[in-house]
Amino acid sequence: MIDTEATHARDLLISSSGAPMFRNTNHPIAVMSPLPVALALSAGTALAQRTLARRNRQLTAQLAEAEARVQALQRHLKHMERRLDELPHSATVSARATTAPSAPPTTQTAQRTAASRPGSFDIDEDAAQRALERTLTQSGALLLPQGSKSITPGLSDHRTKRDSSVLVDIASPATGARSPALADQSLRRNEFIAPVEFRAGLPMEGQFEFSVPPQHVCASRRDALGDVTNTNGSGIDDITVGWAKTLMQEKGAMPYLIGHVSLNTGTGKRTDGQVALLAGYRQLTGEVVALRRQDPQALFASASYGYVFDCDYVKPGAVTGLTLGTVLATSRATTLQFGFSQIHRARQEINAASIPGSDETYGLINIGASLVLSRDVMLSVSTDIGVGSDAPKYSFDVALPVTF
Repeated sequence: MIDTEATHARDLLISSSGAPMFRNTNHPIAVMSPLPVALALSAGTALAQRTLARRNRQLTAQLAEAEARVQALQRHLKHMERRLDELPHSATVSARATTAPSAPPTTQTAQRTAASRPGSFDIDEDAAQRALERTLTQSGALLLPQGSKSITPGLSDHRTKRDSSVLVDIASPATGARSPALADQSLRRNEFIAPVEFRAGLPMEGQFEFSVPPQHVCASRRDALGDVTNTNGSGIDDITVGWAKTLMQEKGAMPYLIGHVSLNTGTGKRTDGQVALLAGYRQLTGEVVALRRQDPQALFASASYGYVFDCDYVKPGAVTGLTLGTVLATSRATTLQFGFSQIHRARQEINAASIPGSDETYGLINIGASLVLSRDVMLSVSTDIGVGSDAPKYSFDVALPVTF
């Protein structure tokens, strides 16, 4: 009876491959066959591998998506930083206060709060450094990097007043006889110049420079009798072509050195009607500029010499100049500039003979300010005040450098 039931159970437990899952032995309890166990383990392993591979693909896709989101957030953050740099300081401070009203005060925040009090400066070092560099580039104490270009339209008003004595013939009221005598006269001259300057950064730390200055001159003369003569004239002043090169980088106690060489081509008109335009003479000028930076401040000094070539037996005197100045970045978008220049012009020569009293020596006090309007545009204003009897009375200059 027991053998019959065991045989029936064995017949019912036959696998599809024909191999019995249980088999009879002499032991009364049936044992499992090793082949089905191996097949089950193999199928389970393959299923686990497919599940693990699918999970790995899902995790890889999620990681790539997260990295893309991080990169997008970084680009957005950089864009917002550029927008904040372009905003005025007051708008930037307001935006920061709006976005983070409940942020705990940090050391940097406390410093900015203290700096915003009356009598102190609030300076963003990075933005102030950019404003400082652009002001130094505009003044010629720093060169454009290779590939950069700038166009600077401007407007200048130079006013000169000279009082002198001239020899005139005066008729005697009693006899009517004429005799020579000295009479005072006053000369006033306003020069309106609209220069356009172009600069381009060159390889090997060089820079190309080019300028075209149209001008209009209003002159008046008042004699001893009070009679006034007014004359006007216009023309294109001399075109100037120049080249600059970095001579030495700032290192330790040594300053940053730049060398400038420029040629005044003498292409302008000397006179227009009865007005002298002071152009038409070729001049070769060399200049060395030394710069020492201590951000947000920079000190610079320059020495120049200009040799003027003769034309039609007239040779204006050579010009020597010394300049000492400083530029201070007072905020993220503004700078102040102060300087003093000493100018000496040698005697003029006519037919190789020097003219006594034609030499000049005077000083110029320079005060200027610059405002960064955007990442590529800056507004610069300055004034020169003459010091000495030979000096121009004053000049006022406005420039709008555009860098691209």
